[in-house]
Amino acid sequence: MGKDIEKLKRLIINYFPRLAHDKNFQITSPQTPNYNCIAWAYNYNDRWMWPAPCATEALDGVCYWPDDVTKTPDVDSFIEAFRKKGYEICDNAEFDERLQKIALYVKPGTRECTHAARQLRNSFWTSKLGKGNDIQHGTPYTIEGNNYGIVYCIMSRAF
Repeated sequence: MGKDIEKLKRLIINYFPRLAHDKNFQITSPQTPNYNCIAWAYNYNDRWMWPAPCATEALDGVCYWPDDVTKTPDVDSFIEAFRKKGYEICDNAEFDERLQKIALYVKPGTRECTHAARQLRNSFWTSKLGKGNDIQHGTPYTIEGNNYGIVYCIMSRAF
């Protein structure tokens, strides 16, 4: 099993090169198509969460999206969805034991949301990689790059 995990870590680092220097990077779950990064950041692990259309064959193309929230890939729709859970935009990604934080990512030069990560109570961050594994990383910035783009904003809510 150890060799398989190391091989998988190298594969993930190929997609997210900054993880090679992140001493907190680790794989924290087996692969599963049952949820995506937005649902994971929203604290769900039993559904895909995306504003339509949803193209996940694992769940017959059904996606959850909060009622009364605009269904577009624009980052404002994602901000609105997280506000439904009590999050508000904040000014930093620093750990505060009183707050749960999330990061929303966009393609550079656009407002198209691509990913969300959530800060854990141990100060590290967690991301769900598509239909793959969950990972832990030290900051939201270590997964920026060609795949998920850049951090657009940090949002927080009281625990």
